[in-house]
Amino acid sequence: MLIRKQWLAVVRGDRWIVAKVARRKLKLDILHIAEYHAPIEYKTLGDEGESLEKNLSIEEKDPEVKLPLGGTKTDLLKTWLHNNHVPINKLRIAISCPGVITRMITLPLLANHDLDKLLTDQVEQYFTLNISDYVVDYRLLERFSEEGELRQRVLLAAIPKYHWERLWSEWREIGIQPKVVDLAADSLARLYSKLTSKDLLKANVETETSLDLAIVDMNSERVEFILLEHGVFFLYSDIEVSLDGLDQVKNALSSLSVGHENGHPEETDDDLQTAKLQAWAKKEIETALQNVLQSLANFFSFFAARHFGKTLDFIYLTGEYSDLPYLEEIFQSNLDISTQVGFPNAWRPRFNRRTKTFQKYGMKYGSLYGIAMREG
Repeated sequence: MLIRKQWLAVVRGDRWIVAKVARRKLKLDILHIAEYHAPIEYKTLGDEGESLEKNLSIEEKDPEVKLPLGGTKTDLLKTWLHNNHVPINKLRIAISCPGVITRMITLPLLANHDLDKLLTDQVEQYFTLNISDYVVDYRLLERFSEEGELRQRVLLAAIPKYHWERLWSEWREIGIQPKVVDLAADSLARLYSKLTSKDLLKANVETETSLDLAIVDMNSERVEFILLEHGVFFLYSDIEVSLDGLDQVKNALSSLSVGHENGHPEETDDDLQTAKLQAWAKKEIETALQNVLQSLANFFSFFAARHFGKTLDFIYLTGEYSDLPYLEEIFQSNLDISTQVGFPNAWRPRFNRRTKTFQKYGMKYGSLYGIAMREG
């Protein structure tokens, strides 16, 4: 059986995750993984184009990073990629940036060159904005028959030109020539679509089509929403939030757990205090997510309006902040849709001995797993 080894990266602004993986069908082994966050000091100076030779705090924080004197912002990233032995011309990259707009359109079945010409010369007809400010790409989602005619669904993705040019400028400076560039949201959609394929749902013999799903990718500065209609990408949106303030909630609950484990009477025997802390934590999380929940409610209403009132079957929560407590309860009670943190069918990748420490953060790497599932 063919085992594909590949190098992957997910890029969110100045944050990178790179990994070397081996895949066989839906089995995924994480052979190497590393994360990069541009240090604040470096980011500020680098953005202004100043030399960093006086900024010694960077090497003090990470002794393995040897920054050349007079280096630019890109030098640190280039050094980090080199230290992780990343083959920069073999990377398959998924990007996530604000302002992405998607459209799902249905067209008659066309030859590839005719489809490409149509979506190059006349793409503006599918958007209500000034498309010259965006870079537009497309992906064929599916071919199907409708009323005896062959048709095809196509996903259009418009990325703000500013973000696209900034990314490519940095990549050119480093020497990166990616094999594939994908949207992180599309990678997530691919992963969940494969994992909820009707072919895998053997336990439910009545299932004739894949379910309608919402995927909520929860990260510190943005939450992204993807809707799948019978396993096919249907709609995408995002909302800017600030979830890092909830770290104190997680820390407070973690200290409570430690108290229970250590058996400190003064910390664990007062059930009333414990209940108050848990109630406070749940309220803080629910309050922080109000804009997210409202946006999702509007999103779901849009879906229902186009499906004769039918709502979605399931919500999946993933991403950096999907490990917050009470999430399933909060989403389910506010949106009245069954909700689960994690991946369908108890799927998970395998981390080897060298990458085992990253396993507890596995939920934040969904886009990485999704681009690994991309064929070609």
